[in-house]
Amino acid sequence: MKCKTRSIFLFTLISILVMVQMLGVGCEGTTKKELPAPPAFDSVLAAPPDEGKVKPVDTMPDKKMRILVIGLENNPFWIPVKQGVLDAAKKLAAKNCVVDWVIPGDQHTTDVFGNAIDAGVAQEYDAIATIAGEEGIVPFINRAVAAGIPVATFNSETATPNKRLCFVGANSYLQGEAAAQAMIESLGGEGGKVAIITGFFAVEAHELRRKGFVDYITKNASNIEIVGEVENTDKGDIAYTQAQDFMNSNPDLAGIYVTAGGPFGAAAAVEDAGKGGAIKIICYDFVDETMEFVKKGVIYGTVGQDPYAQGHDPVIRLFNYLVDGVVPPAGLLYTRADVVTKDNMADFGF
Repeated sequence: MKCKTRSIFLFTLISILVMVQMLGVGCEGTTKKELPAPPAFDSVLAAPPDEGKVKPVDTMPDKKMRILVIGLENNPFWIPVKQGVLDAAKKLAAKNCVVDWVIPGDQHTTDVFGNAIDAGVAQEYDAIATIAGEEGIVPFINRAVAAGIPVATFNSETATPNKRLCFVGANSYLQGEAAAQAMIESLGGEGGKVAIITGFFAVEAHELRRKGFVDYITKNASNIEIVGEVENTDKGDIAYTQAQDFMNSNPDLAGIYVTAGGPFGAAAAVEDAGKGGAIKIICYDFVDETMEFVKKGVIYGTVGQDPYAQGHDPVIRLFNYLVDGVVPPAGLLYTRADVVTKDNMADFGF
């Protein structure tokens, strides 16, 4: 069994290395130099003034640099994240720096992203930006940093202290509270039965959104009953079926809260059941499929988290740190969390 496990790990690692080589990554690195200490792990700056617009420093590295970004593409949310990375790559191309966007799998789990970090270390990247969805990712991050490769995290962040440079993404617990407030508002104080569809129970960011929602409802809305909690692995088609199941088992269902990917699947199920607008849906992000349902009033409200900045900013901040020793203004760089509804969507350009 141990041999089989070791073989699987080696196969995964080799596959990732081949994938990176196919992307045209060279083997030239930069001379390592001593870098300043990162900001305190739990220091906070919400909505930095340069969010999504942080610029590369003017300094030109003396050798080609390479930054690895380890991401996902398992639902439409990641489209603007990837665009942020690609735009950062264009800016840094003029700075003798190559940025590679690599997808090691379709889940946030440690076995997927940890192996990808190790592969990045083996390929001698100068810096790595990665999702950090679980506590198990910590040893991989720390090994990379110990090897002289700074790491920034984005989108999903473990609460377990580690040696990463900074995190760019949402304050997930407060997002959950904001979603709970929107749900209470949508129900007009009348309460009712509400179902929860989360992405992954194992992903800390999803759990914080779920807990923030549940805690706020428990403290502030005793007339709201949570009738069930399931995970849809960020898939819209699974959310569709789960929403159907909740409606069938609860004919008086009042609301559905979707913590992560695929909310448009739940919205489609509600619309197909002829209950659009009657069952209130609260979810996240401004992907096209979601905004169409907001426009029709099927989704009551969706909470943003600036996905573009989540892709763009870690790359630029890593470059600035490597080249000029520019330390990010805080360890936790929380992105904006706008709540968009049918009534105010025009104010946000939709």
